[in-house]
Amino acid sequence: MTEDKKLLRKQAAKLYTLGVAVENERSKLKSLVNRGVAYDDPYMLAVLERFTQADTEWKQLEAEHLALRQKINKDR
Repeated sequence: MTEDKKLLRKQAAKLYTLGVAVENERSKLKSLVNRGVAYDDPYMLAVLERFTQADTEWKQLEAEHLALRQKINKDR
């Protein structure tokens, strides 16, 4: 297996893990909103920050993953 394909698999695993984290934080945010927690509450802001960080990381890795996948398919 080529190094690119190994990296592609590692990225896929990381994307899955990050996806779980994103959805976990999204669920926490939804729960806080449903309970009527103020948007400027420190806990709400902390959860929003974790969500934003995980979501940004997921999107960046997804872009890298798709580019690498395209490169591998092009090199075939």
